[in-house]
Amino acid sequence: MLFCPECKSPLESVDGNYTCTDGGHSYSEREGIVQLSVTPSDKQHYYPDDAFEILYQSEERSFWFRVRNRIIKNTIAQFLAPHARILEVGCGTGFVSQYLKKTGFHVECADLFFEALHFCKKRDSGFVYYQYNLSDEIFFEEFDGIGAFDVLEHIEDDTTTLRTIYDALKPGGMIFITVPADMRLWSAMDEYAEHKRRYSAQDLRKKLEDNRFKVKKLTYFMTLLLPVLRISRKWSSRRGSINTKADTEAAKNEALKELHLNPVLNLVFYLIFVLEVPLIRFLDFPSGSSILCVAMKETRP
Repeated sequence: MLFCPECKSPLESVDGNYTCTDGGHSYSEREGIVQLSVTPSDKQHYYPDDAFEILYQSEERSFWFRVRNRIIKNTIAQFLAPHARILEVGCGTGFVSQYLKKTGFHVECADLFFEALHFCKKRDSGFVYYQYNLSDEIFFEEFDGIGAFDVLEHIEDDTTTLRTIYDALKPGGMIFITVPADMRLWSAMDEYAEHKRRYSAQDLRKKLEDNRFKVKKLTYFMTLLLPVLRISRKWSSRRGSINTKADTEAAKNEALKELHLNPVLNLVFYLIFVLEVPLIRFLDFPSGSSILCVAMKETRP
């Protein structure tokens, strides 16, 4: 069931328009995207202005995005039945959703930014597209699974986001999360990407358990390439924090270097990273540059 973000009344859908039953608020579709929120004027608070176009042009070639997709898909397949209804929040350009949809899941896409959903729809990544703020209570017991893949680190109040995700899941539903790990890897690139934090496994577990989730799997990943990343980030971090326009451009250039690796190096990193795909099904890695977590919605009082 969908609820009005303004008055919390149920929403009724008629000919692509959504109207709340009590308050009279109305929400319409724009280019096939259900607009329950509008893009905030302070976009830079969440994400760099040109990030979605850069990602759209880079993800299909990047070893990191390609292998992460395989890890995510294999993990979801362990916990959810084929054709399960999944919402990807903070879906960005839809690279993950498109991959999951092709493997048979019923995927719906949500993001705060219309621009992101435009790219997502261009990829035909989902069956439904929602523009809304994750802090709004929109859904109630609607989905079998919800994915938040490298999303929580962009949100100041990640606890509220976990609560709304909890409400949106059916009883026994699953949340699938990836986040960047280890504050020792913090660099100007994290600041350019508008990250608020990098996580530890312990911190993420506590936040989930505090919000009535039962953790079923918690592991680091991109472990085999961690020494390379540590060296790279240590050098990058010497550039310091972003304080000026020149700092922003320098950080952006560093980020683009990671996205647009030399093709040979990109292939080598892919062949190393992809070794983790079968291992992560059975192992929980003790360190890595990212964290993968699966948790179940508990329905205790």
